[in-house]
Formats: sequence, C-alpha cells, structure tokens
Amino acid sequence: MAKKFNAAADKVFALLTDPKWLEARCLALGELSATCKTKKAAGGATVTMKRRVRRELNAMISKVLNPESDIELVEQWAADKDSRNGHLTLQVVGKPITVTGEFELVPEGKGCVYRIQHHAKVQVPLIGGVVAKFVIGQTEQGCAEELDYLAGYLKKNK
Repeated sequence: MAKKFNAAADKVFALLTDPKWLEARCLALGELSATCKTKKAAGGATVTMKRRVRRELNAMISKVLNPESDIELVEQWAADKDSRNGHLTLQVVGKPITVTGEFELVPEGKGCVYRIQHHAKVQVPLIGGVVAKFVIGQTEQGCAEELDYLAGYLKKNK
C-alpha cells in the first residue's frame, strides 16, 4: 500500500510520531479509546499505542476475535539520509494474532510517499488462514483510512 502526500516528509513524520495527533486521529476514525507515547532519538522514534476498537465479525471470525478488542502497536522509525523507514508490530491483546509491517517515508517531488506492507501471523488450528486474511483486510482498510485522514489534515493545515 502506498500514499502520496503534498507535504514534506519531515512534516508527515512529525504528525505520525505526535502522540496527541495520533490519539485524536484514532478517536476521529471511531476507535473507542487510544493512548500513545513517543520517544524520539537520533532522527527516529519509537511510537507505542494502545487502542480499543470495535469491528463487525462474521460467525467464523467471532470464534477467535471479540467485536471489541484491545490492540497494542509499536512502531520503530529510523532516519536514512532524507527518508525514514521502520517496522511495526501490532498485537491483539489476549489473542494469538500478530501483525507486522515494514514501512518507509520518502521524499518525492514537492511531497513524499508513505509505503507499507503488512503481514499477519495467526496461531489458530484449521481456520488460522481465514482469520489471517480477515485481519490483513481489516488492517489495510484501517491503514487506508488513517492515511486518508492524514491527507485531509495536511490539506486543511498547509
């Protein structure tokens, strides 16, 4: 997944590592709660978030997930010349489900591009593959909504 922004990579990075902005974004997108902490160092950052979300589930998925879930997310950002990159780990609390991802934020023209690739690991016999597909779909839909929110915010706050 990739999204182009009409803002400098430094400005986008500043928002994606701003705890108050991230909490507000989560709540604006309908999450039940969100808390965030950021520790910046050497041009990079570690972002730690705890979020409570509600999702519509079909009968098979509801055998593994609850409609309301707590999620813990850790993003590790590193600086690399004029771009930034990193990885994330998302854990559904109390469930055998982990999502990982690699991302990069690179300058392009007068703006920048954010790219991310997600992977899910679900340790559930027999239906793990179905649950993993659902989790990746939900993760990518949520990510797309978050990036659209960021684009809208940047457009309003040039």
